[in-house]
Amino acid sequence: MKKRFIIPLLTVFITPLLLQAQSTDGPIKNTFGLGPRLGYYKANDAEEGNFYGGVQGRLRFGRVLGLEGSVEYRAGQRYGVSNYSVKTKFVPVTASLLFFIPLDEHFAPYGLAGLGAYYTIYDYSADANALGFEDDHSFNMGYHLGFGLELPVNSDVALNADYRYLFLNPNDNQENLDNTSFSGNVFTAGLTFYL
Repeated sequence: MKKRFIIPLLTVFITPLLLQAQSTDGPIKNTFGLGPRLGYYKANDAEEGNFYGGVQGRLRFGRVLGLEGSVEYRAGQRYGVSNYSVKTKFVPVTASLLFFIPLDEHFAPYGLAGLGAYYTIYDYSADANALGFEDDHSFNMGYHLGFGLELPVNSDVALNADYRYLFLNPNDNQENLDNTSFSGNVFTAGLTFYL
């Protein structure tokens, strides 16, 4: 019952602030940018994490709203399952909605939420191959929530760093993973060249 009143009330107060912030020019003069990104991913059930690389594109709709798309390659997470192990490699294609808090023209924290398609390659150990498990691949869908910070270097270049919690589980045709979860912590840093 309270939610029915709180959401419209917040909308009434927040909408004018968003419209004002959107109409104000920020330090980034262009709206679309591309650049490299690096990161670290550690799934909760993995034996160890790994570093990865990729590319990102950002589209800004003023000072408050933005979209981010990325393609990465993540290799080398190993999972111990029963008496054998499996190594996973991911090629995620993700999209995120960015909600910036325009505190200062040189300091823009943001929250983010998004979805991703994760092309997953399963590389089973020799023990698993002896049990009849063969290397395989699949598409898994996941989503992420997080927060970050964008630091404009000048009107055409910005650095960003963020943390995301990834919610990702193998699809149903990978039953041999015994409910292994690929969910975990993702740290990312990127450099965007706005065009």
